Amino acid sequence: MRRDRIIKAVNTLKDALQAAQIRELLRAARNGQQAEGVNRTQKILLAYNVFMRHYQEFADDEKEMMTFFGLTPLLDLAFWSALIDGEQAVSRKLMADVDVGAYNVIFVMPKLRELLTRENDRDQLIVADATGGDQEIKRLRLLVAERERSLTDPHIIINVMRSLDEFYEGMAALRGGDNTGLTVGSIDSGSTKSFDFFGAAAIMDEISELLIAVWDRIKYSAEDNFRYQIEVAMMAAGFINRVKDAQTGGRISEEQGQRITRSVAKAIETLFRSGAFTEEMDAVREVRASQFLVPKTQLLEYRREEARVEFKSIEMRDGLDADKVEPLTRVHDGKDQLAAGEAPVVGPANLKMQHAAVPAPASDTSDAA
Repeated sequence: MRRDRIIKAVNTLKDALQAAQIRELLRAARNGQQAEGVNRTQKILLAYNVFMRHYQEFADDEKEMMTFFGLTPLLDLAFWSALIDGEQAVSRKLMADVDVGAYNVIFVMPKLRELLTRENDRDQLIVADATGGDQEIKRLRLLVAERERSLTDPHIIINVMRSLDEFYEGMAALRGGDNTGLTVGSIDSGSTKSFDFFGAAAIMDEISELLIAVWDRIKYSAEDNFRYQIEVAMMAAGFINRVKDAQTGGRISEEQGQRITRSVAKAIETLFRSGAFTEEMDAVREVRASQFLVPKTQLLEYRREEARVEFKSIEMRDGLDADKVEPLTRVHDGKDQLAAGEAPVVGPANLKMQHAAVPAPASDTSDAA
């Protein structure tokens, strides 16, 4: 799980536990507070309803964190029924384990979240330009699609960085004027490797919009010439008109416009063949970029092993009778969605792309339009 996804999952799960007042409910049940039975039952049912409403919004990360901290009993109707029946109907150790897990999420994990949070974990930053004035730069996050447990070819990382730099330079030339250069804010890894690039806000918006527009137009295409597909998609997305406007405005010449068009098309092709995609491209839809753009080359993969992760619980101060908390066990039992060497079949067009590490782009004059 990537660092940013851990932070988001902690925040979401913590909000759900606090909204449902899980710890207060468990403490009352453990202390045997039986007064006002009808009101007590209503409180339990309300807590269940509130938590399940939050659970409906959980992604896989939040669900995985629930499993890790032993909070899955909160999804079991038998657990809640036992709370309604009274303290004798539910294991005191089970209540203690759930309480400890909730405590760790609410009080311990936020401290870890503070350690993981960086000052540049924002979509926009203010930097000083060449003249000493303030200029706003914006983040563009690129992720790299990979098979599970695969190790990354260094050329893929090189190609992603070089291609986005050429992409940025081309869009900056069309806009004209002095623009801040492209920078790398952070590099993260986990289930997916990610790169946070920062550049002029207007240019980063244009890059993001063009990537999404091209992706939406080529993901169902059956054409074998991938470069041709991208060029047609760029034309449909209005990029050629953007080049002509820059020529009319005197910012670039006709020859520069052709060179920029070829350079941007090659950059997009290299990014897609390297498995690069944005979070918007991977939104829930028929074809997800994180699955479709997985490289098909035979890469080195490490062996799957059952991992036992121990989480040392914090000793409770409110009289918990959990003298001993068993270590939490997390077993990775997922399966590869893509077998090695197997190309996915997408849509009726059955488009299959050969993804490999793309060599460093040659000079622009060698490309065919």
